[in-house]
Amino acid sequence: MASETRFPSMLRIFAAAAALALLAPPGLAPSRAMAEQPRVEILDHGIYETGARTTVPMPISVSGKMNLVSNVRLTEKTREVMGQLGTSFGFRYRIHGVPEGATVTIRTRHPRLTNPETGKSMTYGEREQQASDGGERYTGYSFDATYEIAEGEWSFQILYAGRVIGEQKFKVVVPIN
Repeated sequence: MASETRFPSMLRIFAAAAALALLAPPGLAPSRAMAEQPRVEILDHGIYETGARTTVPMPISVSGKMNLVSNVRLTEKTREVMGQLGTSFGFRYRIHGVPEGATVTIRTRHPRLTNPETGKSMTYGEREQQASDGGERYTGYSFDATYEIAEGEWSFQILYAGRVIGEQKFKVVVPIN
């Protein structure tokens, strides 16, 4: 007598799995509205003209201070910056997928800078700010003192929960006089 073993076809298995997924309660089915992953949308980058400035303390920086600026306007889209006094460069961006009011870290990496007044020497600056999900922001650097002008790679990083979620790099070139 012949024996018969029944193996369901792959098509039947897939059909059964699809039917079960459709019948599953909403809490067990995969969510279409999964939380957006933290990320940075870069709007533009380069040389900027800035409006009014307010200087505030920034302990984790070589100068010990930073400028809060308003009315930023891109004047040249570039990743190569001429290191000259008064030059401001950086980028405008939006943060997505981070809870409103959460803390993000803004880190500026640069070649070694040494403040001649204090002797303080650093290769980065760091500050914290409150995230505004989808709100437009500007982060940059202005060469306000000659010791700040250092040739090489400069990088602006935005970190959330200790992880870099956005970065913009520039190459600063010092002109030969």
